[in-house]
Amino acid sequence: MTTAPYADLVMERLLEEAEREFPGWAFARHHAGWTAARGDLRLTRPSLAALRALLRVHREAREG
Repeated sequence: MTTAPYADLVMERLLEEAEREFPGWAFARHHAGWTAARGDLRLTRPSLAALRALLRVHREAREG
């Protein structure tokens, strides 16, 4: 028995959650981790969780 389909489903849901939390950002997975892009700005982190944390800080810095 494999858990890959379940893991794919979980990752898909986490990605959908990130897209809802950060409208206007495009997310992509690649060999180095995850990248979020908006216009000319690109942010990369080794995990989607780390990328979302960085985007939260980025958003607070812009708003604050």
